[in-house]
Parts: sequence; C-alpha cells; structure tokens
Amino acid sequence: MRYLYLFDNLNTFKNKRLYMNGDRAQITIDYVVGMGIFLLAIAYVFQFMYGLFIPYQSGSDEITLAADRTGSLLIERILVSDRSMTMNVIDQRKLYYFNNTKMNYSSQTHFDDTQYNTALRGVGLFSNDSIFDLNISVEYLNGTIMNQSGPVLPENTRIGQTKRIVMIINTSTGYNETAILSTRVW
Repeated sequence: MRYLYLFDNLNTFKNKRLYMNGDRAQITIDYVVGMGIFLLAIAYVFQFMYGLFIPYQSGSDEITLAADRTGSLLIERILVSDRSMTMNVIDQRKLYYFNNTKMNYSSQTHFDDTQYNTALRGVGLFSNDSIFDLNISVEYLNGTIMNQSGPVLPENTRIGQTKRIVMIINTSTGYNETAILSTRVW
C-alpha cells in the first residue's frame, strides 16, 4: 500500500510538471513561425524598395532616361498596332510612315527639318528647355538592319540607347516578324 501511495504521488508530480512546462501551448514553435513570417515580409519589402530606386542611381543620366522614355512612347503609343491587345506589338505601316516621313532627316533640303522637329516634339525631345537628336533603327534578330532613320550618330558625344524586342505586324496581310527597335538619343 505504501508503494501504491508513492506511485500515485509520482504520477501527480509528473502531471503537474507537464502542465507547468507548457504542454498546452507551443510558444517556441509559434515564436519561430512568427519570426519567419516577419523576416519574409521584411525581405519582400526590401526587395520591392530596391527596384523603386533603380532609375535614380548614379549611372542613370538624363540622356539614358530620355532614350528609355522615347522608346516607351514609340512602342506603347505611337507605333502600336490598333488590333493588338498585347505589349510590344507595332504596326508595320505606322513604323514605315514614322521612319520614312517624320524621321527622314537625310532627305531634308535647305535645312527644312520641320517634320523631324515635329517628330521630336511628339516624343518629348524638343522643347524650350532641351533639344535632343534621335536616331531609330530596326534590325532583325540576326543583326541585319531593316530600317534606320534620323541623323547619323556623332563620333564624340555621349549617346543614350534603349533596345526593345518588338513584333512587327502587317495588318493587311497578317504577316509578322520579330525585330529589335533601338532608340538612340544625344
């Protein structure tokens, strides 16, 4: 009987000890999971915030930003195909009209470059505050030039350049091809 009493006390002590050690809640696991979620959220915020400041890095200058803005305007607003529902799809007729008529700088005679200046105003490169020159080239993926317009690139001037892969669609025939549109600003 005495052993039974001692055994009963040991079971009671064991139950109290388990109760006091936190058998009901998992505080350590909750803490680890909470800290893991918090650290993942902090890492996501820093990853997102890093991308916000890329255009303001010291390597980005006015000329590069103007070239990027010009490329975006050309592809997303001026040359975009009317029937296209996706990005980077341009109309072949609009491209040829823009390059051969508005950007045809080489055939201008007697310094009559009103079409060229109008095209520069349309993409925001010609204003009272700043005047840039623009050269546009469209080339096949193998590097062969399909179409080029604008003045000849200068030798000793810093040039900002943006290249984008576009799909050129002929809306009347449905023929399409992939090309690289390069905008150069100086």
